[in-house]
Amino acid sequence: MDKLKDRKPYEELARSFENNSVFGHMHSYDLYRQWLEAVWSFLEAIRDPQGFKERLDKYNRAQGEEFGRLLCVYTEAVEQQPFQDILGELFMRLDVNSVRSGQFMTPWNVAEMMARMQFSREHFEELVKEKGEVRVCDPAVGSGVMLLAFSKVVNDELGRAGVNKLRLYGTDIDERCVLMCRIQLRMNGLDSFGRIAGLIGCLSDKEQPGETPHSTAGEPDKNINSAVVLPDLSEAVAIHNRERPSDEKHQTVQLTLF
Repeated sequence: MDKLKDRKPYEELARSFENNSVFGHMHSYDLYRQWLEAVWSFLEAIRDPQGFKERLDKYNRAQGEEFGRLLCVYTEAVEQQPFQDILGELFMRLDVNSVRSGQFMTPWNVAEMMARMQFSREHFEELVKEKGEVRVCDPAVGSGVMLLAFSKVVNDELGRAGVNKLRLYGTDIDERCVLMCRIQLRMNGLDSFGRIAGLIGCLSDKEQPGETPHSTAGEPDKNINSAVVLPDLSEAVAIHNRERPSDEKHQTVQLTLF
């Protein structure tokens, strides 16, 4: 019963894309893509307020409110199922031209199994001790399912302190995949913005800004005069190649996720 309850936000989200009265004229392919673009614009609004305004100005009030409602439902799904590949599963369910393009997202149980097979706590801790971080790269990142799965395994084994030592990379040629990966990593606190927010949120009542929080990994460096010792922040990079590049501009455009 609990498992079915946890899937309720996802089912509501999926049905909203399959049959949306506000965007009734729009194919799910276009609706999903435009929603992804709007969500990322919202998440980046603090850095690019003008871009966010220009994106939302393309829609009327009812459509903007519907985008917001869908984001709220997605947020609830993430809260109930952290680290899960919600957007990738939704991508396959809606079949937004994925089959024709030969795109098949790795099922979550397979991704998690592969991540657990690759994870070694001893090796992870050795890398952290030697390099201060653990780098993970997915050359065909898709929705970010493998990065999410490995992050979940690290979180299960080492908690948030272990996750804070991850440095995530990925590449993909589909802009929708870039957006899905960006959004899912941000919403699960796996990028620099999310980690800073999480760090502030983990301060206890006795710990105020200006003190070193006890929940960060390792002991604070006594030689550092900074008021707060931040954990290592991950970076992630996605490669987006236009589907039909011209002969004159046949090049890969690099987009930073964060």
